[in-house]
Amino acid sequence: MDDNQWASRVLTAQGRTVAATEIPWLRSREVWVHAVDLGGGIDFTALPADLLTALCDDIVTKRRGAPGPEVIMRPTDRATRWYLPGAPDTAEEAITVTGPLAEITACLAGRPNGATAVGSTAVPVLPAWL
Repeated sequence: MDDNQWASRVLTAQGRTVAATEIPWLRSREVWVHAVDLGGGIDFTALPADLLTALCDDIVTKRRGAPGPEVIMRPTDRATRWYLPGAPDTAEEAITVTGPLAEITACLAGRPNGATAVGSTAVPVLPAWL
């Protein structure tokens, strides 16, 4: 595609209008996540760390403003964290969820995971992100 074609605006399945330059990421994300979903022996631990980080960034961006609790996602194998602000009317204290990056990504994506919540709370079940 030439520069004009890449600059074109396209409509996603979720009804968002995005630049065509986003299509490779959207397709890549879909292929990797569905490869895990199909249960063919691959899980989030098999995905590259850079992809997992990009997925977490993307999912957290899409989850901002969604209903649910305030959550801090803190991978045990990376010096980063992600924050979900939760619903404005939620007066509860933030839940901190820890685990390897792959498990944090699976948790954010709403997939089975081995992440754990700090303290006596349970890992929250998050609403759909797409």
